[in-house]
Amino acid sequence: QAQAPIHLRGLFAADPERGTRLAVEAAGLYVDYSKQRVTNETLDLLLALAARRRVLDRAAAMFRGDVVNVTENRAALHVALRAPADAVIRVAGRNVVPDVHDVLQRMATFSADVRSGRWKGFTGKPIRNIVNVGIGGSDLGPVMAYEALRHYSQRDLAFRFVSNVDGTDFTEAVRGLAPDETLFVICSKTFTTLETLVNAQAARAWTVATLHDERAVARHFVAISTNATEVAKFGIDVDNMFGFWDWVGGRYSMDSAVGLTTMLAIGADSFRAMLDGFHAMDEHFASAPP
Repeated sequence: QAQAPIHLRGLFAADPERGTRLAVEAAGLYVDYSKQRVTNETLDLLLALAARRRVLDRAAAMFRGDVVNVTENRAALHVALRAPADAVIRVAGRNVVPDVHDVLQRMATFSADVRSGRWKGFTGKPIRNIVNVGIGGSDLGPVMAYEALRHYSQRDLAFRFVSNVDGTDFTEAVRGLAPDETLFVICSKTFTTLETLVNAQAARAWTVATLHDERAVARHFVAISTNATEVAKFGIDVDNMFGFWDWVGGRYSMDSAVGLTTMLAIGADSFRAMLDGFHAMDEHFASAPP
């Protein structure tokens, strides 16, 4: 509030070095906050608040795999999703990094098969269209990443995203698509999320109505889920189910199996390069002074 009447011109006049002093660089990112109404006193107050709230202790606890999500009694270990294969991050005594890399490798194999045309639909045609069906973190992350990284995507594949339970959203998403060339990625950890399942059932009906065979579901649907029973009941081959863990918060899930659509778009190598960037920032956060 005290800073509100201060003009940036005055701050720069009083401190000619402000433009270089109030900037930081890490993990390939350059952040210039000199154009904000920030002074040395502001920084001192923020650092004091961080110390009082034990931010560094809480960060260390998160990296250790401690229970930091107290409302759900869980770890919050999105950092494990981009850790290198030789890292050791334990949850309840178990190193979760090998599990993460096992899923990443399965995703990479599947993505390569779809992108190369080796994966065939029910009528023997390769997949040309991928429709991501999810809501919340199972939609917002993948669609944002796709839009941001579209330059790196495989341009002979079309990507669409469905999240709204209003049937118009699904109808528009599949407009002009051929069911025998379309793959649906159904993202629901429990496979019981109402909005996602409504759209998934609409996609199933759309596919079967054209291909006239329930067996087509196994060639045109994959699941991002941990509920093998419901996935199999839907008609999806559980070998094409990619799982993740309760320590993956929805809003941080785009670098887990929820990012399968992103990997289908940009390829496994680019997806892993993205994870490497996340990991570089994780390392900075874990080690840099406040």
